[in-house]
Amino acid sequence: MMHGTNSTSSSADRLRGSLSRPRLAVLDSGVGGLPYLHWIFRARPAGAYIYLADTAGFPYGSKGEDEIIEIVTRMIGCLNESFDPDIFLIACNTASVVALGALRERFSKPFVGVVPAVKPAAQQSRLRRIGLIATSETVISSYTENLISTFAADCRVLRFAGQDLVDFVENDLTRADEKARLEAVRPACDFFREERVDTVVLGCTHYLHLQKEFQTLLGPDIRVVDSVEGVGRQVLRRLEDFPDPGQRGSVFDIYTSSPVPGPAYDDFAALYGASYRGVLECP
Repeated sequence: MMHGTNSTSSSADRLRGSLSRPRLAVLDSGVGGLPYLHWIFRARPAGAYIYLADTAGFPYGSKGEDEIIEIVTRMIGCLNESFDPDIFLIACNTASVVALGALRERFSKPFVGVVPAVKPAAQQSRLRRIGLIATSETVISSYTENLISTFAADCRVLRFAGQDLVDFVENDLTRADEKARLEAVRPACDFFREERVDTVVLGCTHYLHLQKEFQTLLGPDIRVVDSVEGVGRQVLRRLEDFPDPGQRGSVFDIYTSSPVPGPAYDDFAALYGASYRGVLECP
């Protein structure tokens, strides 16, 4: 159900009226970051959490760096003005890799980002052959190159650009049956199996929604690695700076930056125990 700007005011009032609760705002281009916020919410349910899916800017992964920085900076400014959160989580690998530095220069509040889990993959790989599936921008970024040279210099990292899979998760996942979900991940899984990797990094948050399908097709001998727990624990450490009210009362609201057709966001909200509040009006 779309509630529009009145619900924005309602959520902002609930947040600002509950200063004893930590206020975390999460940004992604779509539904990819929801598993991260859900992990945090389950670990610390007494809190105020706002999630913005920038559906107007989707997808980030096929855009150039300057455009990504401009879009993400504008969305963070909108969240900051609307809700005045204490902490931001950029729950998108592409946005974190490209824009996190610019955001920290522009805003004085703390930011946590999400980057491909190359370090834990290198720690776990026995064959020193790692698969990395990410968006077109993340696969070729200098930040990713630096991650590999710093943490996996002795590994061969085989990369697969999975932009179509991001689109599938965002637009088709909630109405796709098991066969369709398996077929969506099959090209990447076939590539990694042919390359004889023993560890695969899910380098885009959208892929977390298909983790089970990845593991099914890759088989038990290939580990699937993500950054959910590592990022979640980093956010929890930041939240320790704010008092815990010791109650389960909470706000967990999802917004989009543009109208979305169909019930997909209501379905995702129900899956993660959140409320879909409609469009957050941003300039």
